[in-house]
Amino acid sequence: MANHHYEKWIIKAPVGFLLIGGGVFFMYYSLTQLQGNLKETWVYFGLTSAVAISIGVFILCVAFVHKIKSDLIKKTKLKNQSE
Repeated sequence: MANHHYEKWIIKAPVGFLLIGGGVFFMYYSLTQLQGNLKETWVYFGLTSAVAISIGVFILCVAFVHKIKSDLIKKTKLKNQSE
């Protein structure tokens, strides 16, 4: 039987890191490159950055939960095999 928690962890962890990195990069870009042109729309750029970072943190936390569940399943299997 395959460990589905491991598969979910492998997929969700990089996605979470990419969303966090993308949100930080978008925030940096909007703060440095758009100072003169789009000052009135800074709220949209800030909101987009905050949403990307928040979703990334959420997905990363979900990935860590799946990692812990995967490790517990492996530990239980090893314990049952040794008995």
